[in-house]
Amino acid sequence: MNTLRVNHKNGTLEVLAKIMNSYATKYDCTIKYNAKHNALDFRGEDIHKHAIAHETLIILNSN
Repeated sequence: MNTLRVNHKNGTLEVLAKIMNSYATKYDCTIKYNAKHNALDFRGEDIHKHAIAHETLIILNSN
């Protein structure tokens, strides 16, 4: 399992993991919050990471 490191720590990382996991399932991947390391654990093919992050940003930046 790969770990996605996040430079900014805050209380919403667990919520972000749930949102990102919704998009990850579309690519047959999973993203889960790792409380011990305060990181996102990614399972799947690395080529899908960018697409998942991009789709998440679109929904978070929409007005």
